[in-house]
Amino acid sequence: MSSFDNSGHQGPPGRLFPENPRGPRAIISFTSLALARLLRLKPKHGPKVFGQRQRDTLEVPRWALTLAILMLFVLFFALLALFFVPAVGRAASSEGINLEKPTKDWYQGPVRYVISKQEVKAYKALETEAERRNFIDWFWQRRDVVPATPQNEFRDRFELRVFEATRKFSETTKPGWKTDMGKIYILVGEPDEINRDVVAKTHRGIVTWVYRRPPFPDLAPNTVVAFAKDTSGEFVLSSSPTLDSDVARGLQFSRVKMTADGRYLRGGTDPVLLDAGVPLHQGVLETELIGGRLQQLPPAEEELFQSFATTKEFFGTIPAESRLDFYRASDGTTYTTLTIGIRSSAVQYRERSGREIPDVAVFGKLIGTVEPKVEYALAGDAAFAGSAGNDTAGPDDLLIFQATGGFKPGTYEVVLGVQDRVSKKIAAYRKAVEIPDLSKKELTLSSITLATSMEPVDYQPATAKPFHLGKFVVIPQPDNTFRADGELNVYFQIYDPAVDTATSRSRMEIRYTFSAREADGSLKEMGTYAVPDSPAQVQGYAVPLRDWPKGEYQVTVTVRDLVGNATASRSVLFVIAG
Repeated sequence: MSSFDNSGHQGPPGRLFPENPRGPRAIISFTSLALARLLRLKPKHGPKVFGQRQRDTLEVPRWALTLAILMLFVLFFALLALFFVPAVGRAASSEGINLEKPTKDWYQGPVRYVISKQEVKAYKALETEAERRNFIDWFWQRRDVVPATPQNEFRDRFELRVFEATRKFSETTKPGWKTDMGKIYILVGEPDEINRDVVAKTHRGIVTWVYRRPPFPDLAPNTVVAFAKDTSGEFVLSSSPTLDSDVARGLQFSRVKMTADGRYLRGGTDPVLLDAGVPLHQGVLETELIGGRLQQLPPAEEELFQSFATTKEFFGTIPAESRLDFYRASDGTTYTTLTIGIRSSAVQYRERSGREIPDVAVFGKLIGTVEPKVEYALAGDAAFAGSAGNDTAGPDDLLIFQATGGFKPGTYEVVLGVQDRVSKKIAAYRKAVEIPDLSKKELTLSSITLATSMEPVDYQPATAKPFHLGKFVVIPQPDNTFRADGELNVYFQIYDPAVDTATSRSRMEIRYTFSAREADGSLKEMGTYAVPDSPAQVQGYAVPLRDWPKGEYQVTVTVRDLVGNATASRSVLFVIAG
């Protein structure tokens, strides 16, 4: 019988190495032994007699080691799923939100809440991916509140609300942005106050939102909207949340319905809504109307160009000039005419009734610069009316369009859009403007409006109408440039002249002073036309230009109140071209 030492050399026959627990070869740590078992190595106990089975007290059965390793792997993957799968799921759900991919069903994504019916119809008619991509780019561009900046504020906010709605309201298999909560959150924003009664003693599934200042002028402050949990676990919009929620399952049906917390249900406002601050007189119908209103885009955020979607749109340059004229209104606002002129040679014409006529749409809005929430929309076909002379405009003439309205005095930015419906070109313009306050009780003049045409009419429209100022039809020249064979018309209004007690009439001297621009840039007076004594507070003066040379001129209107001994004056520049 042979034996081996630890070095592998053969020892003397029949010799066994004695086990010395204090010897260096016998000192073996539990860790090294466990590692040896894991690696399926024999323990370091020296040579053994062939055919002899010596069981190690620390030896672990192979099946137990295998089971332990498998359990370790299972635990590892479980922890991995716990910490990373939710994030992956959220990422996947976010990736599934289509805001810009030019797919055929793009309009059915979250943009369904802000896209117009005309735009949906136009998008469905597109055939190529390039056309759909151009449409989507213009869709977001037209909703850009400040196009001059690299950021699209409307789109950024919309996307943020969509992702937040998806994250917050995904209690069920339905994506959060598709839920009632998600829709209102996307359109109106986060509520100022949230009240939850989900697992209280009543076991209600009810959530109420409160908007202290809802962005709808027809809704009162502290508007309340309620949601009740349905059988799928989703919170749906409800006008009777107590009956629609989980508490309805515990109603005690007797002569009078009673909730689980002992509250009686009678006709009228829901008790949960009353607790949230809804007025006692608000009934179910009014609550439903409020809920429907909150599922619409607020008026101040309606898409500026929603009525002008076409099947193929692209940006182009359309030269245009604009001007604003200001007059006093009886309600304390400033009546403003916004006139825009578009060079007829820059647009294409459409044949209609045997004639070639332009097909141009103009739209826009005023945005307050100090108070951005102050906004006046001028979008839509009816906002800007075309001049009657547009159909007969020559190649070098301007197509004239005008919108009017009474606006609060202040600093604004005018946002204008022009669309050539034939070529499908679109152009946008922005212009800073100061709307003056003309309500002061002193001798004041309106804007000096220079017009190509000023014709009296026998009637005065009951309401404001483009190109109508009192009993005159006035067609302003947006760029104040006139042809030498044309006519210069000067129109203005006078406010608060003193009245002669003897005649009960005003007495004013009107002076029109014309100056020409010299080569050195100075203005040289050419002459003055005076009206010595006039009681009229609406003035018009027409000047033929056939003998005037080309150049830049200025007309100064001076009004002297002969009764009140006050003077007011305004000047305006104009150009005479060939």
